[in-house]
Amino acid sequence: MYIPTTISLLLLFFISSSAASSEAKPKPPPKPCTIHSTSTGSFFDLRPLQLALDGTKYQTATNESFHARGFDYPANFTMNFCGPVVEPLDDVEGIPSSRVANVSAYYKNQRGDIYSIGQQNDELIFRGKKLLLNYTMGSPCPELDEDGIPIDQDVVASKDRKRRKSTLLSFICDTSPSLSTRPAISFLGSPDHCTYIFEVRSRYACGGTTQSEEKGTLGPGAVFGVILGIALLVYLIGGVVYQRNVMHQRGWKQLPNYSVWAGLFSFISDMFIILFSSCTQRMPPGVTQLFAGRRGYHRVGTDERVGRGRTPDDENRLIDQLDEEWED
Repeated sequence: MYIPTTISLLLLFFISSSAASSEAKPKPPPKPCTIHSTSTGSFFDLRPLQLALDGTKYQTATNESFHARGFDYPANFTMNFCGPVVEPLDDVEGIPSSRVANVSAYYKNQRGDIYSIGQQNDELIFRGKKLLLNYTMGSPCPELDEDGIPIDQDVVASKDRKRRKSTLLSFICDTSPSLSTRPAISFLGSPDHCTYIFEVRSRYACGGTTQSEEKGTLGPGAVFGVILGIALLVYLIGGVVYQRNVMHQRGWKQLPNYSVWAGLFSFISDMFIILFSSCTQRMPPGVTQLFAGRRGYHRVGTDERVGRGRTPDDENRLIDQLDEEWED
């Protein structure tokens, strides 16, 4: 037994497409502030947390960034996620004026001095199962005395301080209704007045499937469509092979469950004829006569005087005359 040419072509197409999809292709770089989990495969998108002066499609326009209380630390903190703060900054300690616009987190001490604790960064990372975001290259770190307290800046102004302040943000999934629009930011501490650690709770840190606008990946609807298409293809090819080689069917009867599909097609065609006939009966006589005339049929009693010059009386007399001739 030979498999028909159509089935061979389908099998060849399926195998070639599977081989092409299995080839290693370079993955496109992730969009800013997005990442896929290496352990679970979930997609994380923190762009809805980013604030902007003119607003985004996730957030309304605002001129105030997020805030976090320092509690026992002698300052409160202001920050944005994956972007610079929206407040205008003029003079930041140890930051050139050309880089002030890229400050993503800062604090102001009791004297009113502004210290950057990190520049803009939109590359998320995973450390184990923890979703993290780092801000680096902030203001220079202060010198500490033996008790761990920063020394007055004027005393160490002549020293070369190469370390700079940085921020570590740890994102935790929280689906509380109160966090539907704004995250909860908690300051965890700064062991050396140089590295600042925060915990951010938000529903956007829960992860999920890839969004539809992400290129190069499939959303839930596309995944379902691919699975359904493969299942239908296997059903069709397997059924045809079985019907041809085992049941020795030919023609359309090679299709799996041919009687079911034939009955369904017959039912649909009958319903179409019934509906079409109902519609034609409700059409004006002229339109109905037009369709009937094209098929070679004419309705009884239809006025056909136009183009023929006959009246119903003339037709009746002609019929009577033909009847008399037939009887003779």
